[in-house]
Amino acid sequence: MKRISLLIITAALALVSCKNGQQQYVDWLYRYMPLPDSLQYDRSYWEENVAKTLETRGKMGWNVPEREFRHFVLPLRVNNETLDDFRLKYSDTLCARVQGMNLTDAALEINHWCHEQATYQPSDGRTGSPTDIILRGVGRCGEESVLAVAALRAAGIPARQVYTPRWAHTDDNHAWVEVWTGDGWHFMGACEPEATLDRAWFNGAVSRAMILHTKVYGDYKGPEDVIQRTPCYTEINVVRGYVPARRTEVTVLENGKPAAGASVSFRIYNYAEFYNVVTYKTDNKGQAALDTGLGDMFVLAWKGSRFGYGVASGEKLTLELDHSFGEAFVDSLVIVPPREHPLASSVTPGQLADNARRLALEDEIRASHDHVNHALERFREEHPAQAEHIIGLLSQKDLSDVKNDVLEDALLGTGSQRVELEHLRPYRQEILSSAPESGLSSPAEVMNWCRENIRIQNGRNPQELRTSPVAVWRHRTADSLGFKIFYVALCRTLGIEAGYDLVTGSIENNAPQALLKPVSDKYFRDYTLTRFSPAGTSLLDYESGLPEVLSIDEGYYLLTTGRRLADGSVLARLEFFNVKGGENRELVPIVRDSGDRPSVIGSMDPEAPFLADGAAAPQSLLSATGRGYFLLAIMGHRDEPTSHAKSELEAAASLLNAWGRPVVILGKTRPEGLQNAIMGTDAGVMGTLPEPHQLPVIALCDSFGRVVYLSSGYNTSLAADLERIIPKL
Repeated sequence: MKRISLLIITAALALVSCKNGQQQYVDWLYRYMPLPDSLQYDRSYWEENVAKTLETRGKMGWNVPEREFRHFVLPLRVNNETLDDFRLKYSDTLCARVQGMNLTDAALEINHWCHEQATYQPSDGRTGSPTDIILRGVGRCGEESVLAVAALRAAGIPARQVYTPRWAHTDDNHAWVEVWTGDGWHFMGACEPEATLDRAWFNGAVSRAMILHTKVYGDYKGPEDVIQRTPCYTEINVVRGYVPARRTEVTVLENGKPAAGASVSFRIYNYAEFYNVVTYKTDNKGQAALDTGLGDMFVLAWKGSRFGYGVASGEKLTLELDHSFGEAFVDSLVIVPPREHPLASSVTPGQLADNARRLALEDEIRASHDHVNHALERFREEHPAQAEHIIGLLSQKDLSDVKNDVLEDALLGTGSQRVELEHLRPYRQEILSSAPESGLSSPAEVMNWCRENIRIQNGRNPQELRTSPVAVWRHRTADSLGFKIFYVALCRTLGIEAGYDLVTGSIENNAPQALLKPVSDKYFRDYTLTRFSPAGTSLLDYESGLPEVLSIDEGYYLLTTGRRLADGSVLARLEFFNVKGGENRELVPIVRDSGDRPSVIGSMDPEAPFLADGAAAPQSLLSATGRGYFLLAIMGHRDEPTSHAKSELEAAASLLNAWGRPVVILGKTRPEGLQNAIMGTDAGVMGTLPEPHQLPVIALCDSFGRVVYLSSGYNTSLAADLERIIPKL
């Protein structure tokens, strides 16, 4: 009897200890939790997920150290995605799939599971939840990596999202996954399974990166270089784990003396802007430093009414604050990215063949899933008179994952449910059921009510996560961004017209305005416009489309233009100028010309064989194209670089059709809209081209075998390259 009582007491103590341990982990999550997460998800949500995580930890027995468990398994948040019940829903499934495997094999297997659920497709900047990505069956790289990290962590495997904020050699960025397997961190393409770790389509592209970073939940004390510490996460720089790097040290001088407390911004040229990677304050010596790849980085520094800039090409850069805000002038720069040295990987032909077979099977599995949003069908049936108007206000991504309760809620009030990039949740019914007693009827009255009743709490949302209007309504708390979103949502709920300026982030604009008419529509390709003041810089983000006339605030601006050359370097031009209220004039972006005609960069065999579609036997390229220039595109399959190449060729279709020369497309991926396309399969062409040989390969050749342009692998500037080169042929 005493033995039984002792066992009961021991079990009870163990249960109490387990509960205490669980609460400690929940408390730790709350210690670093961003404000929107604490407002939108109650404590029971975190308790339930922590309990599931601890259950998985005991069941799988991966022997993960406490530091890696706490920072890379326990957190639900990967980046800026919507949180959901993914871990609770899929943890058991994933654990069963990898039971008995080691960490390496388990990580590879879970990536195959992710590929069964989703594949790459570009989309807008809102990052869906892991479950929403599965429902859609597609996601951009940031979403694919969110899904993969969530799946790995759900099985108890340490994982983190790593990304280059911007490529240095081409426009765009990329995100992927690193997993901890006991002997350190290894990378893989998210939802892009390979036969081994440390192998992906970006092995070449990543060797040209200037910075690679990840945001680690909490105050992380690891071996990596720390970029910055915030109240919610530690941003670390992992570039040295991939490529040779240097410590770029900047010294800022003011009147020849060290400028302590100056702002120093390290920037990468991308999408015709100098994108800010990180901004530091200089120390007492006027210095700030960052680990970077071995290429050029634009550095901008300012303090008080003075600023300066320069190009960091080595370990040391000295900047003099030799310009004043409001000073109008023009300057030119050349930016050179790192050279490509693809990361080595080892894989056997047998492994490649086996992996290719698995990928094909997984494509079939994914295609068999139901990706139809049945909420739209039900809403159309139940509200035929109003459905099309409300559905027409949704984005393309919304059409895939919007829920029925949101659609029903949209019937109340006016305007779109979405204000900015917040996740759609119903809020109008709840607000109307307890609307302000005073009966608000104008934007000014709504603003006054919000200022009196909503507490603004800044400092706990460094990632600028979006807070849903219903969470603000319930807690009467928001950060500045959440406040703006809520104000517009409340106005629309009450039938008052209100808008949010996606370019400036403004809901009230009383500043003097100027009208600028762009003479070029190639915003983000050839040029961008940035407002610049002692408070910092702010890009005018016309992602949703460039208007015919830009209505902008009075102020000091930087017009940046750039010409990306074939080797990835950039001829940049900077024009600083002032804009006055009431001004009305043209905006003329001047793009520097490389000045030279296309030159021969290599050779190939125009007699190389290929198999045209429908042909019984191979023929030579020359017999199909005839004499003169032609474009040759050897496409990959399923990978992101090929997806971009397809989009770029389709974007250049009008140019290529007007050019009138043959476009030979080899491979399974076929661009549309090309009138002079010759479709076929590579039967030896690839082996005749100059290096490099990473697919997709796009080459401008002639019948003498001369190559005047060659793009290989990841290149989001292909359409612009062709537009620049073809008219000169």
